[in-house]
Amino acid sequence: MARCVIIGAGEMNPDFLSDFSWRENDYIICADGGLYHAQQVGVRPDLLIGDQDSFVEGFPQGIPALTCRPEKDDSDMMLAVKEGISRGYKDFVLLGATGGRFDHTLANLQTIAYGLEQGVFVMIADENNMITMLRDGSVFMPRMEGYYLSIFSYTPCCEGITLEGVKYPLQKARLTNWTTLGLSNEILAETAQITVEKGTLVVVVSKDRQK
Repeated sequence: MARCVIIGAGEMNPDFLSDFSWRENDYIICADGGLYHAQQVGVRPDLLIGDQDSFVEGFPQGIPALTCRPEKDDSDMMLAVKEGISRGYKDFVLLGATGGRFDHTLANLQTIAYGLEQGVFVMIADENNMITMLRDGSVFMPRMEGYYLSIFSYTPCCEGITLEGVKYPLQKARLTNWTTLGLSNEILAETAQITVEKGTLVVVVSKDRQK
């Protein structure tokens, strides 16, 4: 199944976007001001969506666009994910979803949670981080040089957490959403396995920002 890549208006290094691991059959949506990022590196989206509050020139002709009013219940990124789901996509990557206003970053975390509720996979990716969520299941994460693995409880409590192949393993552990025990682990094996029996985990793979 093809992947839906959504470019938002958050902070983003142009080199990261141009060097992103694009696939030939990616379906690309620009969420409002994300079009600025796409134009900067010559990425042509398949669809534009948003209220044009962060792309004030107005959407260009020649690209399909869904324009909405600024007074709305969903963020532009959420609208883009919902549109992708309506088109049958189940694998989403959100770019330009971090940096800038922190409330927008939190809204994009909520968008990952929405995807989980809809049975689709959503991941935020930027120059230093990959962020997704895991609920009542397991996932394998490959080891990448210089990256850390962190997990946090998104729901009030996560139970039955097992981490294997990492520097600080866990076995049937319990995390709450007011603890930081899961911060800055390291993957030692070729792949690490993360399991949560009950609850929703935020899973973050990140590296330090280069100076």
